[in-house]
Amino acid sequence: MEKPQATRLGVLAALALVLLMAGSYFMSTGQSPESIVVSFPSGTQMTVEVADNPLLLYAGLAFRDSLPPNWGMLFIYDRADFHRRNTRQYRFPVDIIWVDEGKQVLLITENVTPCLSEKCPEYGPPPEKARYVIETHAGFARQEGLAPGANLRFILKL
Repeated sequence: MEKPQATRLGVLAALALVLLMAGSYFMSTGQSPESIVVSFPSGTQMTVEVADNPLLLYAGLAFRDSLPPNWGMLFIYDRADFHRRNTRQYRFPVDIIWVDEGKQVLLITENVTPCLSEKCPEYGPPPEKARYVIETHAGFARQEGLAPGANLRFILKL
């Protein structure tokens, strides 16, 4: 087996293990990923799954075939920082929206393509520290007329 192919298989195996661990956690606790609603300036409301633990922060939307309309994932980091994202093992393009602690949009990267290779480009970081990142289907930000500086509304469950 060639070394690059072995490395790729190792990365895929590690990612599959992470997803299996996340799935077994939710099955054993009887929980499904938490979801909340994010309101955009246009009035559109989006249901987002909350990714707030290392397994979900790493895996993101990997291995999903699609997202329903007005659906996404909200990544909640322990602290605001210059976070980066990649689309390793994603199966559809996404818009990535970085948001600060005050829920103001800092940066939008539109139509980010999936990455199926072992080395994937990273997107970001935003110009200022972000606490949250939202990933949703490609085209959402443009459809909403979303731009840096826009204020979002959502309430995190304690």
